[in-house]
Amino acid sequence: MKLITKKNFISIACISFTIMVLFKLIWEKVTGFKDVNYTENIFLCLGISVVITLVLAIHYYLQSLPFIPVLLGQYLVIVGGALGMVRIIKCFADVAASAYRDIFLSVTIPFIICAIVYYFIFFRQIKKANAIIETLNGR
Repeated sequence: MKLITKKNFISIACISFTIMVLFKLIWEKVTGFKDVNYTENIFLCLGISVVITLVLAIHYYLQSLPFIPVLLGQYLVIVGGALGMVRIIKCFADVAASAYRDIFLSVTIPFIICAIVYYFIFFRQIKKANAIIETLNGR
């Protein structure tokens, strides 16, 4: 089943972006952190949410493969891409000493949350479809 389609891709990415920004704002308020790169970090949140939504959307095409390798592959693509971007940016600008750790956490936490929600909904839809098929078969 295809949960993320062309019609709902933007809305799903926007919802995950909004949730990410809300968590970011709450975390900064609780810890008292003042973000000097606020604008850049907001755009980074948008980029991360779009990429995570895109990577989770390709699950439809990988359904014939085992679940765990697909999930790990999706995670490695996301984290590898983010760490690669930091490496590229490092060639052109100064980055913080903790840049790799920061981007790792900034990508891992939203990915885990989005993957849990996506796969929960996916497996719930599969369970519903199986129940419908059983009733149609008269069992």
